[in-house]
Amino acid sequence: MKVSTNWLKQYVELPESIETLEKLLTNCGLEVASVEDKGKNFTNVVVGEVRTCEKHPNADKLSVCDVYDGSEVHHVVCGAPNVAKGQRIALARVGAYLAIPGFEIGKRKIRGEVSAGMICSEAELGISEDASGIIVLPDDAPLGTPLKEYLDITDVIVEIEITPNRGDALSHIGVARDIAALTGADLKLPELKSEGEAIEYPITLEDPSLCPRYSAAKLSNVKVGPSPDWLKQALEAVGIRSINNIVDVTNYVMMEAGQPMHAFDSDLLKGEGIRVRAAKKGEKLVTLDDKERTLREGDIVICDGEDRPIALGGVMGGANTEIHDGSTNVLLESAHFNSTSIRLTAKHFALHSESSYRFERTPDPNGTMNALYRAAEIIQEVAGGTLIGYADAYPKKIDSRSVELRHTQIGRILGIDIGKDEVLRILRTLGVEAEEAGEAYKCSIPTFRSDLEREIDLIEEIARIHGYDNIPTPSRTTVYARAAVDQMEFHERLKSISTGLGLDEIMSQGMIPEGIAKKFAAEQVITVMNPVNVERPAMRPSLIPSILETVSLNLRNQSTAISVFEIGSVYRKAADGQNTVVPGYDERTSYAIGLSGVAQQRSWYAPEREYDFFDLKGVITALLEALHIDNVEFVSYDKSDALSAARLQVVVGTAVIGDLVEVSPELLATYDIEQPVFIAELQTDQLETAVESDQKLKAISRYPVVHRDLAFVLASSIEADTLLNTIREVQAKYWTSAEVIDLYESEKLGKG
Repeated sequence: MKVSTNWLKQYVELPESIETLEKLLTNCGLEVASVEDKGKNFTNVVVGEVRTCEKHPNADKLSVCDVYDGSEVHHVVCGAPNVAKGQRIALARVGAYLAIPGFEIGKRKIRGEVSAGMICSEAELGISEDASGIIVLPDDAPLGTPLKEYLDITDVIVEIEITPNRGDALSHIGVARDIAALTGADLKLPELKSEGEAIEYPITLEDPSLCPRYSAAKLSNVKVGPSPDWLKQALEAVGIRSINNIVDVTNYVMMEAGQPMHAFDSDLLKGEGIRVRAAKKGEKLVTLDDKERTLREGDIVICDGEDRPIALGGVMGGANTEIHDGSTNVLLESAHFNSTSIRLTAKHFALHSESSYRFERTPDPNGTMNALYRAAEIIQEVAGGTLIGYADAYPKKIDSRSVELRHTQIGRILGIDIGKDEVLRILRTLGVEAEEAGEAYKCSIPTFRSDLEREIDLIEEIARIHGYDNIPTPSRTTVYARAAVDQMEFHERLKSISTGLGLDEIMSQGMIPEGIAKKFAAEQVITVMNPVNVERPAMRPSLIPSILETVSLNLRNQSTAISVFEIGSVYRKAADGQNTVVPGYDERTSYAIGLSGVAQQRSWYAPEREYDFFDLKGVITALLEALHIDNVEFVSYDKSDALSAARLQVVVGTAVIGDLVEVSPELLATYDIEQPVFIAELQTDQLETAVESDQKLKAISRYPVVHRDLAFVLASSIEADTLLNTIREVQAKYWTSAEVIDLYESEKLGKG
């Protein structure tokens, strides 16, 4: 979000230097992404006077001017249609650098005439986007005065990266509030004039969960036209294009207080009143960008008295009630919409506006009327008209939350003692109503801070404003780093072996759809309360969904041979008493391999072959051999789920370290996969435990290797592992390994 320092100064005293302000904001969590000094485009740009203006001898659309700057005359070629003799203008002298065209002004020939300077437009100086003609200054503008001083252009635009939980900071007042808390300066909020009576204007909220509050104001006899310079410049400074005085006021209030608004031409509304409801499947609405939208069931729509859609709530207004030059009667909307619904609608229609951006981050439900008071006052100032009154539908008021904050807990968490007076100052400056109650504070959280819910949230706010740099780092005498280093080394070793086996490493996100997660962990699934993506609220309990997503993506991109691996965290709710970092939750690292598609391309010496279960088993066997893990068994077992068509357990000694599965067709269909996929998932901690820490070297045998092929006639129901385990149980001094090399089946050997 862009904020203007000139705009901020209306509400709080700023630090002397922009560098100090930048550091303050970044250190408190409002990370500064960029800083733009608007005055930098005005270096060596002064007030000048056009002494002569004649047509260029070699160009119809150019003029040759002599411009006096109070000390010397400059010969300038100008292409603006409105340049004329006697005008006071903005002259960029030789040596000036204009950032918008992106070049330095110098002497150069234009169609045979030497030009030593430029007569500038607003666009060339970055004042606005108006490039239709040059700036014409008042006749009394002092010649030679730097334009930056004459126009008082001292604004600096600071672009801030706002985290999703800080919707309150998406306004100049929100940023000013943090600055006041950081510096101790007074916060000066605009005085709101709530003149105007409540009027009988029907507002129907069909589903308060979609729209908990809808406030409106009616004004008559307004005059729509261009906005005054102060309003246009304020909006253009933060990247918003001026449209007309009515629309500009709604945008101004949004950037000032963070409450999105919309203005309807009330003469274009049919029937009496406003209805807010969920859209019906297939409903149509032409939005302000002149595009017809086919609404989905569940999108929030604003309708007039005849139930005709007139706006896509919180996202964009409708063209059928747009404010135009002839509008005289206006209905102002200031509402509070469901953030999840707005996010889904904006994403579906690819309509990401300043309005939807704020609604997605939960603005203050109790700020709608204040925004109306402010907007109505400014509209009457810039467009005239009469305020008829206000209407407000708020069926279930959203009250502030109460939280008890223990003073001792602040010291315990932060490791420093912050005085009670300072704690109260910080909380109250941030808008929290706090009162001392013995060794605790009774806190009432304002509704514009939806991110503050618990005691720990308030402690974090105190740390943020007190300054993380002011919290000393305690020295530690005991260091427990070796285990983590060993684990990292082991993971790197796993990666090295895996890539050596021809596998490609993937890194996928840890959040997945809840329905998918429950297929793997049922009641052990962990979901987050405020997910970044509402369609992925669950923390993955297994790497298998991540592998399947990768396989599906690659297949859609015409990849025919897929062999991948991933090392990543998986999460489940833990049983009581289980050794976990956070009681009740278990996080561990898994290693997974996925194979699908063509294992061997067709060639002159071999046909094409696809991956099968034995390829997966072979890769795992090679991996375990590279790790020098012996005593490995692959045990088949039945598991009553719909996830696997075939499954083997990998057992080392007596410990089960993972599974090999052929994914079931039902699960594959969930990912639109129509070919077999084979996945192995192993627990890295079990793998690491199985690796011998002390590898012993053995002398090379003095005898040559001898291979013996033994044939056994067995029932077809006996598994290969059963045979191999029986052989391994034989105490033989000189044999080292046994493996199945061939399988022959025939009725001549007997049935079964």
